[in-house]
Amino acid sequence: MLKKMAAHIRRYNPYSMYAAKSELKGEVGNSYLTWLWWILDPVLFMLVYVFITVVVFKSQGRYLPVVVIIGLTVWNFFNKTVMVSVKIVNTFRGIVSKIYIPKYMLILEKLYVNAFKMAISFGIVAAFAAAYRIHPAVNLVGCIPVIFLILLITFACSILVAHFGVYINDLYNVVQVILRFMFYLSGVFYDVGDRLSQTTFFGLNVGRMMITVNPVAYVIDELRKIIIYGQPLRADMFLYWLIISVLLLFAGLKLMYRYENSYIKVV
Repeated sequence: MLKKMAAHIRRYNPYSMYAAKSELKGEVGNSYLTWLWWILDPVLFMLVYVFITVVVFKSQGRYLPVVVIIGLTVWNFFNKTVMVSVKIVNTFRGIVSKIYIPKYMLILEKLYVNAFKMAISFGIVAAFAAAYRIHPAVNLVGCIPVIFLILLITFACSILVAHFGVYINDLYNVVQVILRFMFYLSGVFYDVGDRLSQTTFFGLNVGRMMITVNPVAYVIDELRKIIIYGQPLRADMFLYWLIISVLLLFAGLKLMYRYENSYIKVV
């Protein structure tokens, strides 16, 4: 299954790359700020959430802007990619009805677009880290596998929602509600480990539980620990989520390969 996917990606990847570049150019084509908006957008959102965190929730933190921008960077990538994937087959029904292309290549195009924006946001993270005199540590290399993990888990989740989105008309609304709930449990504008470390639910540590059941919460928490505090990658949690990601990817590919020929009949 994975071998077949790799072969298809090699064959159809030029289309996904070209479509991603075209979409990015189209986004800035009619904007006065052009590409600068990709920098201003996460910074402005970061300022809003810092204001809410400090003024509304009365929270303080030495590296609060860096904490928030890391959370927003990861969340925006995951949220935007998954949401657009729910109706991806219906959106591109004109293409899939005329030529054969693996449907996950349409998702991959959106993933490329959002990954490019995430890379810009990580550049902003680096700028804020430098402003707060957070010195790069040797353990910073641990960010590479964690970023790979969020790419993988996002791709896997997107394939699953894309498949079921063909058959369930209201799935977009359901996924939107689930992701909104996940947002507040992912620690985007607060530290999950710090804020929920003393909270228990039926004898379970809520902070630990969030990192165990919510991949976005884990990735955000892990990146903060590595970037801000120079801690090493937690291999056990990384392997735990890597295995889950591969299993979800395998399940999504199996469903999509089995039923993709019937998609066009439904949409």
